[in-house]
Amino acid sequence: MNQISVETSGARPLPLGTQVENGRIRVSFASGKKGTARLHLYKKGREKEEAVFVFPEENRMGDIRYIALSGFDPAEYEYSLSVDECPIEDIYAGLVTGREKWGEGSGRLRYGFVSDSFDWGEDRHPGYSFEDTIIYRLHVRGFTKHPSSGVKHKGTFAGIGEKIPYLKALGITMVELMLPDEFSEIPAAPEGSHVVGVPGQTEAHVCGSVCGRLNYWGYGPAYCFAPKASYCVGGGREKAPDIQLRELVKALHENGLEAAVELYFEPDMGTAFQLACLRHWVEEYHVDGIHVSGNFDSTAAAGDPALTGIKLFAGNFAAETGGGSRHLADYRDDFQVDMRRFLKGDEDMLHGVVYQLRENGGRRGKVNFMANTNGFTMLDMVSYDRKHNETNGESGKDGSDYNYSWNCGVEGPVRKKRIIELRKRQLRNAWVLLMTAQGMPLILAGDELGNSQDGNNNAYCQDNPTGWVNWKKNQMGEDIFRFASHMIRFRKEHPMLHREGGLRGMDDRGVGCPDFSVHGESPWFPQYEAYRRQLGLLYNGKFAEDEDLYVILNMHWEPHLFSLPHNDGVWKLAIDTAREDKNGFFEEPELLEDQKVLELKPRSIVVLVSGEEGGRDEILQTERI
Repeated sequence: MNQISVETSGARPLPLGTQVENGRIRVSFASGKKGTARLHLYKKGREKEEAVFVFPEENRMGDIRYIALSGFDPAEYEYSLSVDECPIEDIYAGLVTGREKWGEGSGRLRYGFVSDSFDWGEDRHPGYSFEDTIIYRLHVRGFTKHPSSGVKHKGTFAGIGEKIPYLKALGITMVELMLPDEFSEIPAAPEGSHVVGVPGQTEAHVCGSVCGRLNYWGYGPAYCFAPKASYCVGGGREKAPDIQLRELVKALHENGLEAAVELYFEPDMGTAFQLACLRHWVEEYHVDGIHVSGNFDSTAAAGDPALTGIKLFAGNFAAETGGGSRHLADYRDDFQVDMRRFLKGDEDMLHGVVYQLRENGGRRGKVNFMANTNGFTMLDMVSYDRKHNETNGESGKDGSDYNYSWNCGVEGPVRKKRIIELRKRQLRNAWVLLMTAQGMPLILAGDELGNSQDGNNNAYCQDNPTGWVNWKKNQMGEDIFRFASHMIRFRKEHPMLHREGGLRGMDDRGVGCPDFSVHGESPWFPQYEAYRRQLGLLYNGKFAEDEDLYVILNMHWEPHLFSLPHNDGVWKLAIDTAREDKNGFFEEPELLEDQKVLELKPRSIVVLVSGEEGGRDEILQTERI
């Protein structure tokens, strides 16, 4: 046995949790329970404890007990805590053992020590501004678990790493990992049922017999400081979870991609715990962003100087929160609701559409999405009028009843060419709206592939092909992927679509035209009547060293004729979502034969870009012929 000794001079009460530094291991925890506090050490994988250490009575500050040890390799050990022989949960634990295999709880949880020896090399944050950020949200397990994913390590952090070339080629800039911390996928046992475990460490071992469903998403109680072991190759036994997650973040950074994590806080988690947790993920895992959900003290996080260089996303920032460093961003579904309603043809949506396309958050950033984990995927948004959640086992009563979707005439999968083409057109419309809006676009993993959940809008328990990304593309999926990829590139190529400082709707440079203006079927005459479903948006490229752009939207079920505004050159057709023969886009924009008027097909969007004046010679030549 190693000569483990208590370091009387190296102990300190804060921060809570464990810290490994230069051979010294510090352990600190808080408990209001009175009595003798003990640290129990175990060799990894062994039931019998190797040693027990009593927390010195003098190492106490209020309810905090602390100790420092040396003389052993922390990578080879696990620990647990007790007060008067009653097990105490370490909610600050950086590693948790006993949940290495997905869906199988051990009933016994121990804790591990986060390594201090990982070689980050020259790791750097890519540092994208909000304007240049494109987020890709994925479920760590569901992203690569499907047999069609083609990766070796399915359903793991390493599996995501294998997909980095794909993510990089797609053009996204940030990967958001949905709840990568150590939650329990095994639902808590109903009241009165038997739970295998110990007090304070309840691991319900009754999933199959009681409810038959897993907490696939992961919302609920969790060890928020610890990466999830079952998301690791080998359950983290051969290589610890903290190492495997760090390797993923480092690989993302090396490929110019940012890493963000979603963390969910239960109502009883205080502000001190939340801030310590956020700092932990920044310090230990070099994350570039954190999406905070649940019960969150946004004011305290916004003012924490340790977090000002990190993108913080939340849905509950106070209205006055902002200013100073622009690192906060609103993460809500307002864009999704307005744009889905517009797509399906609801009345009186034009004011909302203009706001959503123009707004970039101001003092704070703004995240836009057409689909997210909670709700229909983008393909299901155009394939189902109502939710189909029967397989969740709740008689279809779970999940939102408001999806703002339209099935294009038939519920669910179809073979009718007319319906398929209409759905593809609607999806192309959705991608144009998402990628031409000023806020940060967020893509739900698989939406670019035409992924479906068979109409399930609440797949929280669907650890199966319903909840996994299906990488096998049919022709429709291939067309969706090509169009989505093109729209990501198009956004990047045109800084007016993500202009630094946003759009003001003013000509503050004296160029004769505002940076952004709204038009109706006639230039400079916007028509906002409640019954209208069509408008034009002009982006003046002089404000961002870009071409002029004219985006024309027609979500009416009838065609509409638009007169075109004048520009310094000629208009070229870059995108026409009604052009099935072109899959909605032109690799090289084509010159419009008629530079004065353009008819938009029903439920379609056209994007025009300005070209050189010399292009008019081509028009004259065509007219002579």
